[in-house]
Amino acid sequence: MIENKFIQQLEDSFHSKDYSLFTRRGLDLTNDYQLPENLVNEIFELRKNYLSIIDVNPEQQDGVANGASVILDKIKAQNFELANRSAISSEIVFKAADITKQFHSGRNPFKLHPISFELKLGEITGVVGENGNGKTTLLRIVSGQLSTDTGSIEFPALGNFSNNWYQAKNKFAFIPQRIPKWHGTLLENLLFFATIHNITGAQNLKQIDYILFRLGLDKFRDLTWNQISSGYRMRFELAKMLLWRPHLLILDEPLANLDINAQQLFLQDLRFFAQSQSNPISIILSSQQLHEIERIADNIIFIRQGKTIYNGKQIDFGIDRAVNNYEVAGNFTLQQLQNCLPEANGFKIEDAGTAFIISCGIDVNWFDVLSTIQKSGLELNYYRDISQSTRQLFHKDI
Repeated sequence: MIENKFIQQLEDSFHSKDYSLFTRRGLDLTNDYQLPENLVNEIFELRKNYLSIIDVNPEQQDGVANGASVILDKIKAQNFELANRSAISSEIVFKAADITKQFHSGRNPFKLHPISFELKLGEITGVVGENGNGKTTLLRIVSGQLSTDTGSIEFPALGNFSNNWYQAKNKFAFIPQRIPKWHGTLLENLLFFATIHNITGAQNLKQIDYILFRLGLDKFRDLTWNQISSGYRMRFELAKMLLWRPHLLILDEPLANLDINAQQLFLQDLRFFAQSQSNPISIILSSQQLHEIERIADNIIFIRQGKTIYNGKQIDFGIDRAVNNYEVAGNFTLQQLQNCLPEANGFKIEDAGTAFIISCGIDVNWFDVLSTIQKSGLELNYYRDISQSTRQLFHKDI
């Protein structure tokens, strides 16, 4: 049962003393299930306590630990009842069939070649590829900012309005790479955005409190655009969109201005929000952070020069491959690595710039390669198995 998985996540985070994850998932629990009001309040207070402590003295979390222990016991004693789930006609929120788009102006005319795909509730779709190859064009089509030249688009989840763009836009949220400047405080913007999406009265403030504390933005609620970093502006945009619970969330390069820790937290949260039990979301995003995207994506679309090179389940990429591919780096040259792994033994090595890509037989595993390199005395400081990663589809620009 889903609630058992929820409890397991809470237990794991508690025992590993990851109170960030514990308090975030605790808030998610209050959003997905109908819990006693006093327990909901305790979970909110624990999250507030954690956020106040982590900014001042992150080493002193005994109070959070004690509170988490009490709350965990209370949660485990609950009979879970799912909160009201939005009525939908289909799990498919967006369906494209052979859509194309061509730009004729400028020195470099561009064409997005025919592509078909479906975006489903609870799933994350990553759009990857080199810069200037059609990722943003595709996302702008999905968001309704660009029309297609050919092909068809449907919105099965909208039932009788499955061909109505106006209705679809009321259910789709788009966060561009360059976030437009907003005026007023963060809180004022959230209040306004909730109101225009018919979230009013006590529910307005409840939803805003949930999203502010859930994303760790409460301390910024009275700040303005110029007073927060670009990374927090992205989290604010996410808060603004999640506030009204869209069916589809579209993000163009959301990781560009986030440091590595913020990226990991952001992506983990996207996975949790997508899989919400009461308000599941379909998410499609583009990014240059390939490995991070592949870790959370259910589906991958790889575009090169407007053509779709791969379009399918992430776990299925490379499943029928004829070779294994490993990416390595260290204090050695291409010639030294070739001497260690000669072509005569079935190895092919490519200099990828900051790393080397080793291709070998499907029967040669990562342990074989690493052992051979280490035994030769070469100093290895980076390794990744990319046999089932779209990393191998990237080409050198020059």
